[in-house]
Amino acid sequence: MHLDDDAVRRIEDSIISAAIQPERWTDAVSLLVAATGARGAGALPLRGRVPGIPMSDSLEAVADGYFRGGWSERDYRTNGLPQLIRTGLFVDQDYATPDIMRTEPFYASYLRPHGFQWSAGLLVEVGGDAWVMMLQRTGDQGPYTPEEQQALKRMIAPLNRAAQLAHSMGEARLNGLADAFGAIRNPSLLLDRTGRVLRVSAAAERLLGRDLNIRAGELVVPADARATAAIRRHIAAAVWTDLKPDSPALAPVIVEREGCRPLILRAQPLRKTGLEYFDGCRAILTIVDLDARSPADPGLLKQLYGLTPKESELCNALLAGHGPQDCTDLLQMSMATVRSHLKRIFAKTGTSGQSELLLLLSQQARL
Repeated sequence: MHLDDDAVRRIEDSIISAAIQPERWTDAVSLLVAATGARGAGALPLRGRVPGIPMSDSLEAVADGYFRGGWSERDYRTNGLPQLIRTGLFVDQDYATPDIMRTEPFYASYLRPHGFQWSAGLLVEVGGDAWVMMLQRTGDQGPYTPEEQQALKRMIAPLNRAAQLAHSMGEARLNGLADAFGAIRNPSLLLDRTGRVLRVSAAAERLLGRDLNIRAGELVVPADARATAAIRRHIAAAVWTDLKPDSPALAPVIVEREGCRPLILRAQPLRKTGLEYFDGCRAILTIVDLDARSPADPGLLKQLYGLTPKESELCNALLAGHGPQDCTDLLQMSMATVRSHLKRIFAKTGTSGQSELLLLLSQQARL
């Protein structure tokens, strides 16, 4: 392992370059691997997960199963977190005996089959969040010696400076985005990778209250735990890209309100590369207030989607906040007829459910 002043500076410069141009993260981490005598390296958040992690190419196979295979929940190295928080560095020897490393499933069934065994972790704290840069060695390479551990500590400050720069650049983008959405008066919230609310537009603030609110940073429906769970799943689907396109979690969420028409919530990712690792903002959630919308023009619905007058009438009844059952009395239709109309409406508009249809109709409605 060779970590002299020049090597430390090169690594810091490389990580700073990656903060500016995120596509360079792989090269930056690979340089860290070479300088620290590791076989692979990758950064892991201490809380939650992220869509992709900054890592060397050599860790791709093992990283793929870390979250998908549930090993993140069984990572024995979490026993070293107190040491990591206290000193900024941990190694396997701090919390695992040779017997544990031989028999513990995380080592025996996960790391070793991929050719890895020994680890060292460097603490990276940025923007109120904490990460650990994991350095991985093979069994043949052996553990990090006390002398090597002292050398590794030289990397803690440069890693944190570079991560802080990446985070600061993300904050600048976040503030600009928040200003832009405020200017167009669009009810919206900006969210981090865990679904926590970072910013709320003035228009969205006016919609918060009894029916929809923010508690401990999370968007909730106070009187409806199921709706809150649906919002949580929907936001997670916006942050993560590993769901199938027809996943129910991707559909907009309808929040019912007493005495008012529903709110429609839709979250969308702010980036597709997943490379801005230390950038706090991950998704935007927009809110459509159906009470602020006029009925959709039947003529426009016919022109755009080929809807019949009865289908348009049903659409506007739904847009007014009536459920399918209510529409049977309101429109003098049987439930079978309502279902038949809805099936044709979904097909004509290319929507897969009532929430998507309402969102589409709200966009066509006259303001």
